[in-house]
Amino acid sequence: LYAMTAEEARVRGAHQALTPVVDVARDPRWGRVEETFGEDPYLVSRMGVAAIKAIQGQSAPLIDGEHVIATAKHFAAHGQPEGGTNTAPGNFSERILREVFLPSFEAAVKEAGVLSVMPSYNEIDGVPSHKNTWLLEKLLRQEWGFRGLVAADYNGISELVSRHRVATDRAAAAQQALAAGVDIELPDPACYPLLPQLVSEGKISIADVDRSVARVLRAKFQLGLFVVV
Repeated sequence: LYAMTAEEARVRGAHQALTPVVDVARDPRWGRVEETFGEDPYLVSRMGVAAIKAIQGQSAPLIDGEHVIATAKHFAAHGQPEGGTNTAPGNFSERILREVFLPSFEAAVKEAGVLSVMPSYNEIDGVPSHKNTWLLEKLLRQEWGFRGLVAADYNGISELVSRHRVATDRAAAAQQALAAGVDIELPDPACYPLLPQLVSEGKISIADVDRSVARVLRAKFQLGLFVVV
């Protein structure tokens, strides 16, 4: 499902496509430039909006049987990593973020009605995106009004331990990611299976879990997986 198109997802029986990439590529050394729509925020925004509307269909936010949920990625500032090294930090001012790297995601949310967003592997000002409450909660949900799912990049939650060293273990990584607003762990459960333990220990509340569960259930209703009788 890494960069699966809507048609591939439908044929395989999936309901979510992990595309489009709406990163703005600003360093030609970066090895993922070819996945993007280019270096211009306006062009990337227009192409991204068109792609999302095609993937989700004209009936969105309800998804018919010929379409799937789109996922805008990688949120955010993934396209100009330090030294051109993939997943390296992106240390930018808020002005640069809002002028260059965020417009394509804002358009994905406000214009295209994208139903899923994927955090990036990198850090912004030292904070990994998978635990960045400002990015995922204050900006994405509160400022832009996003109501969909935040789906982790592959092993992105585990990398709070192994790469970023901001969590001591998988349980702490799960706690940080859930608190920041990450609803689904991909590709396989590694940290989120520890959430019941964290609830029983009083480290997170059941309300924190219910918040993400509600978003997942809402998406399933939008996909027509549940029938209201």
